Amino acid sequence: MSIESQPLDRHIRAIDLKKDLGQIANLVEVCFSDHMDAEGRDYLHHMRLTARNSLYLQYAGNSPETSAYPFHGYVWEENGEVIGNLTLIFIRRRSVNSYFIANVAVHPNHRGRGIARQLTERALRHVMEHHGAIVYLQVRDDNPVAYHIYSSAGFTEIARRTTWRFDSDHQPPGSTLRSPGISKTRNTDWNQQKNWLLDLYPPSISWNLSFHLRHYEPGFHSWISRLTSGIQVHNWAYKPHGRLQGALIWEKGAFQTDSLWLATTPLWEEEVINTLVPYARQHIAKPEKAYLNYPAGRSVEAFHKAGMQEHLTLVWMEKPMPHTHP
Repeated sequence: MSIESQPLDRHIRAIDLKKDLGQIANLVEVCFSDHMDAEGRDYLHHMRLTARNSLYLQYAGNSPETSAYPFHGYVWEENGEVIGNLTLIFIRRRSVNSYFIANVAVHPNHRGRGIARQLTERALRHVMEHHGAIVYLQVRDDNPVAYHIYSSAGFTEIARRTTWRFDSDHQPPGSTLRSPGISKTRNTDWNQQKNWLLDLYPPSISWNLSFHLRHYEPGFHSWISRLTSGIQVHNWAYKPHGRLQGALIWEKGAFQTDSLWLATTPLWEEEVINTLVPYARQHIAKPEKAYLNYPAGRSVEAFHKAGMQEHLTLVWMEKPMPHTHP
């Protein structure tokens, strides 16, 4: 049976911000609190503040889905209670209308009934009705049930990314405050560093990370971009014997978390991690706020040795939609 011909469950309806946002925030907390980082908690706090702002709700609730308000999607409601949610975010990449599925949550007391699957099917129907070309989502690698739902719906895996954070119980041995070979990057390092960054954070995934290449390159325009965005960037290079083998960017954000962006090649990857990551830890004001995104499964032992631990691994999936005509 195709998506178009499948009947809709009477419990599924479009999100009504005024009515639902507070309940959605509670549902997201129940479902994801065990894995929520500082940025996630800040997002949850923002949702609750928004739920109490009637003027904002009226404006955002009447906004089209192409606006900047990520509060469109569908809920599953029973007896006046929202027990399932799916947020559908419109994105436009390379002149193509696309969608991102997020915050798929089902209350633990109601799992196993096919609610997440039916919400996903409704979202895919929505994308087809609005002539979307492709749908993206992310799922934790330790959630095989959700992975099966999405793969059965036609999503295919395009990447796996692990987010690393500093392990508070593990300090790497030795002092790296004055490690030989570490210095600030020079303008002449940028072309090589840029190529490594584009290899590790390609456009196919970087659009959904807080990764902005224009913030990291040298020059006046980048400085202005950082200034207007409220971020600070520190850029360290590792050059044993004068040859650039890797670089690490510490992006100090304006919000709850900082980002670390590693640039190197598999040939020197482990050495660069074991040198630059401990160095960064000793220079970052609040290392517990810093996260490093990296391809899953690469240099796992090196990250552990450098004093980091896995925070989570996400599977990135996509589904091209059949061609439709307005």
